[in-house]
Amino acid sequence: MPRQHNYWLNLGFILSAALTIYLGYFVPREATLPLIAGYTLFFGSVVLIIKKLEPGEEDLAYYWGMLLRLLLIASIPKLSDDVYRFIWDGRLLTALEDPYKHLPNYFLNRGVEGVDAGLYEKLNSKEYFSIYPPLNQLVFFIGALFSPQSVFWSIVVMRIVLLVFDWGNLKLIQRLLAHYKLPKHYGLLYVLNPLVVLEFSGNLHFEVILIFFLLQAIWHYEKGRLHISAIFFGLSVATKFIPLIALPLLLRKLGVKKTVIYGLIVTGTLAVTFLPLINTAHVWAIWESLQLYYQKFEFNGSFYYLARWYGFETEGHNIIAKSGKWMMYATLGSIMIYSLLAKKKGQWPRQMVWVWLFYLLFATTVHPWYVLPLLALSVFSRFRFPLVWSYLIFLTYINYSGGQYVDRLDVVIVEYGLLALIIVAELLGLKGDKLIFNSTLNDK
Repeated sequence: MPRQHNYWLNLGFILSAALTIYLGYFVPREATLPLIAGYTLFFGSVVLIIKKLEPGEEDLAYYWGMLLRLLLIASIPKLSDDVYRFIWDGRLLTALEDPYKHLPNYFLNRGVEGVDAGLYEKLNSKEYFSIYPPLNQLVFFIGALFSPQSVFWSIVVMRIVLLVFDWGNLKLIQRLLAHYKLPKHYGLLYVLNPLVVLEFSGNLHFEVILIFFLLQAIWHYEKGRLHISAIFFGLSVATKFIPLIALPLLLRKLGVKKTVIYGLIVTGTLAVTFLPLINTAHVWAIWESLQLYYQKFEFNGSFYYLARWYGFETEGHNIIAKSGKWMMYATLGSIMIYSLLAKKKGQWPRQMVWVWLFYLLFATTVHPWYVLPLLALSVFSRFRFPLVWSYLIFLTYINYSGGQYVDRLDVVIVEYGLLALIIVAELLGLKGDKLIFNSTLNDK
């Protein structure tokens, strides 16, 4: 191996590890300049690693990606405070209390171990019933079970669970790349991605479990085991409902009858996981919280922000109640049209990339970790705009500059403007792989 090659590759490894520690342990989201600068350097170090890898070195990079995740094992989430609701719900479960039954303030001063005013003040969802599905609640329970009074150790335990799932993701990506006869290094776009490392291992977002079950569903689908695939797909939906948008793609692939059977198995799997809700009859309370969430919250929308601007211009106020419905209809319409026109023999994950893109473009709320399932699916395609987006969307943390949230439309314009340019360029034939990967890897 040439000395110069060795130097740059080692520099990329060292920088990525140092920046993982720096961002994961020392930089809060309100520290905009060090956060964005550090993330940019982190992203650059990963691109450097991928550019300098030689054929046969891919396994080293896969293991390095796992090491980066492990480096955050003792960190407290810096970019999201969702984890405190996870711990709250987990502590209620260990005390045999139902986290779905009452709003958080009901449980104050009721003698539940660890459920106190200190933790309550850290919640970002005091006015909502818990909206996390039972599979998530199981992880919360495990985190609280092993550390009923320690926030730190609950975080560590939950992180270990998520690391196991992400390790599974790495293995499934490798297996599927081999099945599709795609280069092994494509998987590094997910494995080494700074957003994946910081949002999954660092900030404990459960899309990592969604991805695991979704990749399992794809794998068994490719092997012709449709019933098993449907069960895993149902588990993915039980983690977060969004994967349902990929079901219409099966209409042309399987036909109406098989798609209906597949959907029924998904529904049955989902029903089994939600049995605790049926027993306690709190479905409507959770549904009410979900509706309130979608009618109240807005973050980093694209088409939705245009609709919001139109509402201010024509009616003088935010018309989220109307525009939210418009976005829902646009999402469903675009997905159905694409699904009916998509090639019958097209690969399912490649087509999911576009369906997921439609969903995100019409969503009222698009947090940085929302794009990570799209990124995971994109490694099985030739499109690299999800990789670019995984950098651009991190800029939305500028909204928290100085500790007070401000909706920065200039950031949104830059993010989606550049994203649109990249998508158009790739549709017109730009080959992103030539810009990202070592030419010897591309020729392998």
